[in-house]
Amino acid sequence: MPLNRYFDFHGCTVEFSTPDQTLAAEISFDFSAFAAPPSEPDIRIAALPERLPAALPGALLSARRWSVLRSEPGRRLAWYPGGALCEYDYAARSGVLRSENPALLRELAYLLILSRAGEHLDRRGLHRVHAGALGWRGQALLFCGARGAGKTTLLLELLKDTQFSLLSDDTPLADGAGGVHPFPVRVGLGLDSPHLQDFGGLRDFTRRGYPPKRLLDPAAAGCRISGTLPVGRIFLLRRAARPRILTRRVCACAAELAVSLAAGYGTPQLAEYFLRLSPEDLLAKAGILASRLRAAGALLGRAGCNVFELSPDRGANAAALRAFLRSGSAGV
Repeated sequence: MPLNRYFDFHGCTVEFSTPDQTLAAEISFDFSAFAAPPSEPDIRIAALPERLPAALPGALLSARRWSVLRSEPGRRLAWYPGGALCEYDYAARSGVLRSENPALLRELAYLLILSRAGEHLDRRGLHRVHAGALGWRGQALLFCGARGAGKTTLLLELLKDTQFSLLSDDTPLADGAGGVHPFPVRVGLGLDSPHLQDFGGLRDFTRRGYPPKRLLDPAAAGCRISGTLPVGRIFLLRRAARPRILTRRVCACAAELAVSLAAGYGTPQLAEYFLRLSPEDLLAKAGILASRLRAAGALLGRAGCNVFELSPDRGANAAALRAFLRSGSAGV
């Protein structure tokens, strides 16, 4: 008997089904902020703990983590090392994942939901940014930077202050008017995170090619979730010996948004499903790129742009940001 779970991502409804109770609970944990009552979905994803067929079609395209196999027109058949297979029907907006590997099935189910819902939102002009985002006094603060730059540690430290609210730990949504929309999926903490001792109810998570993490449900942990806000400031995070905030860094922030928003680097797009070579889809992708560039331009046009040099002291970093926000001045 399949267990069905429904999630509403800003008007994009996803139905997730699986006969595996543990997997259903884990996906519900990941997307608890988006839980919705049953309704006619825009996208259907099924995850089945099944053995793969003994014989598979030949590969059309291969990468390190996936291979696209021959399939019927309008469908995408993808195989994953470790033993997983997914067939996605673009017209029906429906995908079926199969694997006997529970960890791989969970990872791919989570990523496929984000990938397909993300493209649906792209077409509506809501675009994920690889950044952390907080609400503060009626405006959104974006924190950009490469993986390991310290976004999550800084955000969780700031959220101890009730003046701040959470938009997203990793992928807020940006629109073409400079608005930032909440996207509070579960928060991943590295095993060396200083915040591990601050929270209970954490869950283990493993992902191919990355160190294991522990997962936090931000709402259950007491984080106040923000509504949609206009962007106020963009902070590009870098490592340094002491905390310092540099102002008027538009070029640096523009270069970062070209990568983290326009190109979508760092967001779960899943190239094996996102990229298709039909003329109609190439035209649609050009439209998405143009819309993402408009959203990046709107953010840059409305926000103050800063480089935030983070020290190893998380408390000092949070104190420096609060002082900067109160005064509106910074070191150079």
